[in-house]
Amino acid sequence: MIVSLFQKYIRYFSISKMDYISVFITLGGVTLLVIALCAPVLYWAEASAVDANIKSFEDAVWLSFMIVTTIGFGDFYPVTGLGRFIAIPLAATGIGVFGTLAGYIGSVVLDKVVRQATTDMLHQQNSRIELLAKQNNELNAHIREIASENKELNRMIVELSKNNEALNRKIDHDTDEILKALREK
Repeated sequence: MIVSLFQKYIRYFSISKMDYISVFITLGGVTLLVIALCAPVLYWAEASAVDANIKSFEDAVWLSFMIVTTIGFGDFYPVTGLGRFIAIPLAATGIGVFGTLAGYIGSVVLDKVVRQATTDMLHQQNSRIELLAKQNNELNAHIREIASENKELNRMIVELSKNNEALNRKIDHDTDEILKALREK
């Protein structure tokens, strides 16, 4: 069931398995390295103390895991100054590991959200561009129609101008004839 959830998580967030595995291997490796370095020192510092409750190496390893996982000390806890000092890098490692893991998961989730928002925004922009292109095509068709009508109107104006010139010449001629006839009388 956990593997199935892990696979769904990876598919949903489009994380490459190698990226995810490399993060876990790195975090796990760092954690184990710190435990491997601190547990023997913790055992050495605590085992010889009079009131120590860490009596075996296994107790020291167990305490190291409890500190790293931030669960707490529980039945085992350091009583010497050196033992407490060694608990600091263990606690810092636990906080760092869980903080890094939470940050990584958060960044993956945020990346998915941003990617989805960007995709939605691009779809909206594409829809708007398509609408504007359609309106532009309609306006171009109207402009061509008006230009065609303009061409026809210009042709009619030229024809009317010619007719008007001919009519003006006829009027001028007729006026001259009338004036000539009136003068002769």
